Amino acid sequence: MAEQPIPQREPAEAGPAAALDMPPERRRAAMAHAALLSETAAKVAADLPLGADVDDFRRILAAEARP
Repeated sequence: MAEQPIPQREPAEAGPAAALDMPPERRRAAMAHAALLSETAAKVAADLPLGADVDDFRRILAAEARP
């Protein structure tokens, strides 16, 4: 039986989801969505007072996520 070559991944596909089998355009869209969520979470965290708890973070993040 002949060995099948192992498909090589592009360097851009490295990261936590590199093993997921998805089309490149869907992967790019997912990465853009994750970046947007991360940016929003960072903005909310920067605007919260030092004594805020996780419930404050969730409430404000949910309000920011709504259009």
